[in-house]
Amino acid sequence: MEYLDTKYFSYADPNDPIHRKALIRSIEFVTGQPYLYNIYRKYQKNPEKWKSFWDGCVDLLQLDVDFDEEKIKKIPSEGPLMIVANHPFGVLDGLVICWLTSKIRSEFKVLTHSLLLRASETKDFLLPIDFSESKNAMITNLETRKAARKILDEGGTIVVFPGGTVSTTKRFYNKTALDPSWRNFTSRLIKRSKPTILPLHFTGQNSFLFQAASHLSETLRSSLLFHEVKRRINTKVPVIIGDPISYSDIDENLSNTELSEYLRNTTYRINPIWKSKDVPLGKDFKEF
Repeated sequence: MEYLDTKYFSYADPNDPIHRKALIRSIEFVTGQPYLYNIYRKYQKNPEKWKSFWDGCVDLLQLDVDFDEEKIKKIPSEGPLMIVANHPFGVLDGLVICWLTSKIRSEFKVLTHSLLLRASETKDFLLPIDFSESKNAMITNLETRKAARKILDEGGTIVVFPGGTVSTTKRFYNKTALDPSWRNFTSRLIKRSKPTILPLHFTGQNSFLFQAASHLSETLRSSLLFHEVKRRINTKVPVIIGDPISYSDIDENLSNTELSEYLRNTTYRINPIWKSKDVPLGKDFKEF
Protein backbone atom coordinates (compact mmCIF):
# COMPACT_ATOMS: atom_id res chain seq x y z
CA MET A 1 0.00 0.00 0.00
CA GLU A 2 1.18 3.52 -0.80
CA TYR A 3 1.84 5.49 2.39
CA LEU A 4 1.15 9.21 2.44
CA ASP A 5 4.02 11.19 3.93
CA THR A 6 2.93 13.33 6.86
CA LYS A 7 4.02 16.55 5.09
CA TYR A 8 1.41 15.86 2.40
CA PHE A 9 -1.28 15.16 4.99
CA SER A 10 -2.02 18.86 5.03
CA TYR A 11 -4.09 21.63 3.48
CA ALA A 12 -0.89 23.41 2.51
CA ASP A 13 -0.61 23.45 -1.27
CA PRO A 14 2.90 22.55 -2.53
CA ASN A 15 2.62 25.56 -4.87
CA ASP A 16 1.95 27.99 -2.02
CA PRO A 17 4.62 30.49 -0.94
CA ILE A 18 6.97 29.06 1.70
CA HIS A 19 5.65 31.32 4.48
CA ARG A 20 2.04 30.23 3.84
CA LYS A 21 2.95 26.53 3.81
CA ALA A 22 4.95 26.94 7.02
CA LEU A 23 2.12 28.75 8.82
CA ILE A 24 -0.56 26.24 7.76
CA ARG A 25 1.53 23.22 8.71
CA SER A 26 2.54 24.77 12.04
CA ILE A 27 -1.05 25.49 13.05
CA GLU A 28 -2.20 22.07 11.81
CA PHE A 29 0.54 20.43 13.88
CA VAL A 30 -0.68 21.95 17.15
CA THR A 31 -4.43 21.63 16.45
CA GLY A 32 -4.90 18.01 15.42
CA GLN A 33 -2.96 16.93 12.32
CA PRO A 34 -0.65 14.41 14.07
CA TYR A 35 -3.61 12.80 15.85
CA LEU A 36 -5.59 12.44 12.61
CA TYR A 37 -2.53 11.21 10.72
CA ASN A 38 -2.11 8.44 13.30
CA ILE A 39 -5.74 7.44 12.77
CA TYR A 40 -5.14 7.33 9.03
CA ARG A 41 -2.06 5.14 9.51
CA LYS A 42 -4.07 2.87 11.80
CA TYR A 43 -6.44 2.25 8.90
CA GLN A 44 -3.56 1.62 6.50
CA LYS A 45 -2.03 -1.02 8.78
CA ASN A 46 -5.18 -3.15 8.73
CA PRO A 47 -7.56 -2.07 5.92
CA GLU A 48 -9.08 -5.56 5.66
CA LYS A 49 -10.86 -4.94 8.96
CA TRP A 50 -13.43 -2.75 7.17
CA LYS A 51 -15.56 -3.18 4.07
CA SER A 52 -14.30 0.10 2.64
CA PHE A 53 -12.09 3.09 3.38
CA TRP A 54 -15.24 5.07 4.22
CA ASP A 55 -16.36 2.45 6.76
CA GLY A 56 -12.92 2.67 8.31
CA CYS A 57 -13.09 6.47 8.56
CA VAL A 58 -16.51 6.50 10.22
CA ASP A 59 -15.47 3.76 12.65
CA LEU A 60 -12.05 5.14 13.58
CA LEU A 61 -13.41 8.67 14.02
CA GLN A 62 -16.21 7.17 16.14
CA LEU A 63 -18.89 9.05 14.22
CA ASP A 64 -22.54 8.41 15.00
CA VAL A 65 -24.13 9.23 11.64
CA ASP A 66 -27.80 9.94 12.33
CA PHE A 67 -29.94 9.36 9.22
CA ASP A 68 -33.22 7.74 8.17
CA GLU A 69 -32.42 4.31 6.73
CA GLU A 70 -35.88 4.12 5.15
CA LYS A 71 -34.93 7.09 2.96
CA ILE A 72 -31.97 5.13 1.60
CA LYS A 73 -34.35 2.45 0.32
CA LYS A 74 -36.23 5.02 -1.80
CA ILE A 75 -33.15 6.07 -3.75
CA PRO A 76 -32.95 4.51 -7.23
CA SER A 77 -30.18 1.92 -7.48
CA GLU A 78 -29.79 2.45 -11.24
CA GLY A 79 -29.69 5.38 -13.66
CA PRO A 80 -27.82 8.70 -13.52
CA LEU A 81 -27.79 10.14 -10.01
CA MET A 82 -26.40 13.42 -8.69
CA ILE A 83 -26.16 13.87 -4.94
CA VAL A 84 -25.97 17.49 -3.75
CA ALA A 85 -25.39 18.73 -0.21
CA ASN A 86 -24.49 21.72 1.90
CA HIS A 87 -20.91 21.80 3.17
CA PRO A 88 -20.80 22.89 6.83
CA PHE A 89 -17.72 21.00 8.03
CA GLY A 90 -15.20 20.44 5.24
CA VAL A 91 -13.46 17.09 5.63
CA LEU A 92 -16.05 15.44 7.87
CA ASP A 93 -19.10 15.90 5.66
CA GLY A 94 -17.00 14.75 2.71
CA LEU A 95 -16.19 11.47 4.47
CA VAL A 96 -19.76 10.95 5.65
CA ILE A 97 -21.34 11.65 2.26
CA CYS A 98 -19.00 9.08 0.69
CA TRP A 99 -19.92 6.57 3.40
CA LEU A 100 -23.64 7.13 2.78
CA THR A 101 -23.27 7.04 -1.00
CA SER A 102 -21.45 3.71 -0.78
CA LYS A 103 -24.63 2.28 0.74
CA ILE A 104 -26.53 3.22 -2.44
CA ARG A 105 -24.01 2.76 -5.24
CA SER A 106 -20.75 0.81 -5.17
CA GLU A 107 -19.19 3.16 -7.74
CA PHE A 108 -19.36 6.94 -7.57
CA LYS A 109 -17.24 10.05 -8.01
CA VAL A 110 -17.04 13.11 -5.78
CA LEU A 111 -16.13 16.51 -7.21
CA THR A 112 -13.62 17.96 -4.77
CA HIS A 113 -10.49 20.04 -4.30
CA SER A 114 -7.51 18.58 -6.15
CA LEU A 115 -5.45 18.55 -2.92
CA LEU A 116 -7.61 15.76 -1.50
CA LEU A 117 -6.44 13.27 -4.11
CA ARG A 118 -3.17 12.76 -2.24
CA ALA A 119 -4.45 9.76 -0.27
CA SER A 120 -4.26 6.64 -2.44
CA GLU A 121 -7.49 5.24 -0.94
CA THR A 122 -9.55 8.14 -2.28
CA LYS A 123 -8.19 8.45 -5.81
CA ASP A 124 -10.70 6.06 -7.40
CA PHE A 125 -13.60 8.06 -5.94
CA LEU A 126 -12.61 11.67 -6.58
CA LEU A 127 -12.68 14.02 -9.54
CA PRO A 128 -10.46 17.07 -8.97
CA ILE A 129 -11.54 20.69 -9.16
CA ASP A 130 -8.78 23.30 -9.06
CA PHE A 131 -9.67 26.88 -8.08
CA SER A 132 -6.17 28.32 -8.53
CA GLU A 133 -7.22 30.08 -11.78
CA SER A 134 -4.05 28.91 -13.52
CA LYS A 135 -3.85 27.44 -17.01
CA ASN A 136 -3.40 23.98 -15.51
CA ALA A 137 -6.48 24.56 -13.35
CA MET A 138 -8.54 25.33 -16.44
CA ILE A 139 -7.37 22.11 -18.08
CA THR A 140 -8.10 20.09 -14.92
CA ASN A 141 -11.61 21.50 -14.60
CA LEU A 142 -12.47 20.90 -18.26
CA GLU A 143 -11.31 17.30 -17.94
CA THR A 144 -13.36 16.87 -14.76
CA ARG A 145 -16.48 18.27 -16.41
CA LYS A 146 -16.03 15.90 -19.35
CA ALA A 147 -15.50 12.93 -17.02
CA ALA A 148 -18.55 13.82 -14.90
CA ARG A 149 -20.75 14.05 -17.99
CA LYS A 150 -19.54 10.65 -19.18
CA ILE A 151 -20.28 9.07 -15.80
CA LEU A 152 -23.82 10.45 -15.72
CA ASP A 153 -24.44 9.55 -19.37
CA GLU A 154 -23.51 5.96 -18.49
CA GLY A 155 -25.94 5.88 -15.55
CA GLY A 156 -23.35 6.56 -12.87
CA THR A 157 -23.29 8.67 -9.72
CA ILE A 158 -21.75 12.09 -9.08
CA VAL A 159 -21.52 13.66 -5.61
CA VAL A 160 -20.96 17.39 -5.28
CA PHE A 161 -20.98 20.21 -2.73
CA PRO A 162 -22.21 22.94 -5.11
CA GLY A 163 -21.33 25.76 -2.70
CA GLY A 164 -17.70 25.11 -3.57
CA THR A 165 -16.48 26.05 -0.10
CA VAL A 166 -17.04 25.29 3.59
CA SER A 167 -20.08 27.08 5.03
CA THR A 168 -19.15 30.34 6.77
CA THR A 169 -20.99 33.12 8.57
CA LYS A 170 -21.71 36.06 6.27
CA ARG A 171 -20.19 38.51 8.74
CA PHE A 172 -17.94 38.11 11.74
CA TYR A 173 -20.78 38.62 14.22
CA ASN A 174 -23.41 36.39 12.56
CA LYS A 175 -24.28 33.15 14.36
CA THR A 176 -25.28 30.86 11.49
CA ALA A 177 -22.81 29.53 8.94
CA LEU A 178 -24.33 28.90 5.51
CA ASP A 179 -23.24 28.03 1.98
CA PRO A 180 -22.75 30.91 -0.46
CA SER A 181 -24.62 30.86 -3.78
CA TRP A 182 -24.16 27.46 -5.37
CA ARG A 183 -21.87 27.31 -8.41
CA ASN A 184 -23.46 26.97 -11.82
CA PHE A 185 -21.08 24.13 -12.67
CA THR A 186 -23.62 21.81 -11.04
CA SER A 187 -26.71 23.20 -12.78
CA ARG A 188 -25.00 23.07 -16.18
CA LEU A 189 -24.12 19.44 -15.57
CA ILE A 190 -27.69 18.65 -14.55
CA LYS A 191 -29.18 20.30 -17.63
CA ARG A 192 -26.75 18.43 -19.85
CA SER A 193 -27.20 14.93 -18.36
CA LYS A 194 -30.70 15.09 -16.77
CA PRO A 195 -29.95 12.90 -13.72
CA THR A 196 -32.14 12.17 -10.73
CA ILE A 197 -31.08 14.59 -7.98
CA LEU A 198 -30.80 13.62 -4.32
CA PRO A 199 -30.48 16.49 -1.80
CA LEU A 200 -28.75 15.87 1.55
CA HIS A 201 -28.60 18.34 4.41
CA PHE A 202 -25.93 18.24 7.11
CA THR A 203 -27.03 19.86 10.37
CA GLY A 204 -24.39 21.80 12.27
CA GLN A 205 -21.42 24.06 11.56
CA ASN A 206 -17.78 24.59 12.40
CA SER A 207 -16.61 26.32 15.56
CA PHE A 208 -16.60 30.03 16.33
CA LEU A 209 -12.80 29.88 16.11
CA PHE A 210 -13.04 28.68 12.51
CA GLN A 211 -15.64 31.31 11.62
CA ALA A 212 -13.61 34.12 13.18
CA ALA A 213 -10.40 32.95 11.51
CA SER A 214 -12.19 32.81 8.16
CA HIS A 215 -12.95 36.53 8.38
CA LEU A 216 -9.34 37.34 9.25
CA SER A 217 -7.32 35.21 6.85
CA GLU A 218 -7.87 32.45 4.29
CA THR A 219 -4.56 30.97 5.44
CA LEU A 220 -5.82 30.69 9.02
CA ARG A 221 -9.08 29.25 7.71
CA SER A 222 -7.31 26.47 5.81
CA SER A 223 -5.03 25.70 8.74
CA LEU A 224 -7.98 24.97 11.07
CA LEU A 225 -9.79 22.38 8.93
CA PHE A 226 -8.07 19.45 10.65
CA HIS A 227 -8.90 21.00 14.02
CA GLU A 228 -12.57 20.92 13.02
CA VAL A 229 -12.34 17.20 12.28
CA LYS A 230 -10.59 16.39 15.56
CA ARG A 231 -13.14 18.24 17.68
CA ARG A 232 -15.94 16.15 16.16
CA ILE A 233 -14.43 12.76 16.92
CA ASN A 234 -16.93 10.64 18.87
CA THR A 235 -19.90 12.91 18.08
CA LYS A 236 -23.22 12.62 16.29
CA VAL A 237 -23.43 13.80 12.68
CA PRO A 238 -27.08 14.43 11.71
CA VAL A 239 -27.85 14.05 8.00
CA ILE A 240 -31.30 14.65 6.51
CA ILE A 241 -31.92 12.78 3.27
CA GLY A 242 -34.44 14.41 0.96
CA ASP A 243 -36.69 12.78 -1.60
CA PRO A 244 -35.13 12.09 -5.01
CA ILE A 245 -36.00 14.77 -7.58
CA SER A 246 -36.67 13.60 -11.12
CA TYR A 247 -35.26 15.91 -13.78
CA SER A 248 -38.70 15.89 -15.45
CA ASP A 249 -40.10 17.65 -12.36
CA ILE A 250 -37.75 20.62 -12.78
CA ASP A 251 -38.85 23.69 -14.73
CA GLU A 252 -36.85 23.60 -17.98
CA ASN A 253 -37.11 27.39 -18.28
CA LEU A 254 -34.92 27.99 -15.23
CA SER A 255 -31.57 29.59 -15.99
CA ASN A 256 -28.41 27.99 -14.61
CA THR A 257 -28.37 30.51 -11.76
CA GLU A 258 -32.05 29.96 -10.98
CA LEU A 259 -31.61 26.19 -10.99
CA SER A 260 -28.65 26.51 -8.61
CA GLU A 261 -30.75 28.68 -6.29
CA TYR A 262 -33.65 26.21 -6.47
CA LEU A 263 -31.38 23.29 -5.54
CA ARG A 264 -29.78 25.22 -2.67
CA ASN A 265 -33.14 26.25 -1.22
CA THR A 266 -34.55 22.74 -1.65
CA THR A 267 -31.56 21.22 0.14
CA TYR A 268 -31.75 23.58 3.11
CA ARG A 269 -35.53 23.32 3.39
CA ILE A 270 -35.53 19.56 3.95
CA ASN A 271 -34.33 20.64 7.39
CA PRO A 272 -37.47 21.76 9.31
CA ILE A 273 -35.55 24.77 10.66
CA TRP A 274 -35.52 26.29 7.15
CA LYS A 275 -38.80 24.89 5.84
CA SER A 276 -40.69 28.19 5.84
CA LYS A 277 -37.79 30.66 5.87
CA ASP A 278 -35.67 32.43 3.32
CA VAL A 279 -32.17 30.92 3.31
CA PRO A 280 -29.54 33.70 3.54
CA LEU A 281 -26.14 33.43 1.88
CA GLY A 282 -22.91 32.69 3.70
CA LYS A 283 -19.54 34.28 2.95
CA ASP A 284 -18.00 33.10 -0.31
CA PHE A 285 -14.52 31.66 -0.78
CA LYS A 286 -12.97 29.79 -3.71
CA GLU A 287 -11.42 26.77 -2.07
CA PHE A 288 -13.15 23.45 -2.63
